Amino acid sequence: VGEFNAGKSAFINALLGTRVLAEGVTPTTAQINVLHYGESLERQVREANLHVITSPAPLLREIHIVDTPGTNAIITEHERITSEFVPRSDLVLFVTSADRPFTETERAFMEQVRGWGKKVVMIINKADIFRTEAELEEVVQFVRAAARALLGTTPDVFAVSARLAQQAKTGEPSLWTASRFEPLEDHLRHTLDAR
Repeated sequence: VGEFNAGKSAFINALLGTRVLAEGVTPTTAQINVLHYGESLERQVREANLHVITSPAPLLREIHIVDTPGTNAIITEHERITSEFVPRSDLVLFVTSADRPFTETERAFMEQVRGWGKKVVMIINKADIFRTEAELEEVVQFVRAAARALLGTTPDVFAVSARLAQQAKTGEPSLWTASRFEPLEDHLRHTLDAR
């Protein structure tokens, strides 16, 4: 979950190592997308606001991913469907953008997530926009403190560049370290075990 243009779809594509979801600078996810493993890339419309996408991405053999509309672009119907899915999740990956971290609409949606009692991992996407490590660390500390104040616990926070991770996984492996994706993927593997 997260605001539109925070890079949720780019993040999911980077996690899967292949472009499954459309990406753009305007809202591209207008419905709930449930991603499952399948032999080919296909989209099935279950309801007007609920699509099931299959992909041969290996990660989807182990988990299902639910991509939601942006928290600041949700209409009443989207909010209803989102509210049906998020409480059933094992883990909420809350994606915020490094250039506008933890906005007011993100805070409001996070209050709902808190009410559902879900484990939250904060993802700060677009970490590659900063020139110095100190600038990035300032944003990480801001997001960590704001999430702690809202949730009452300190969530895990990861600053990543989905763009660099996608490039690294699709032919430019030298960008992998700069993407900062490996610690996040390790965390997800250990968090989302069979138990």
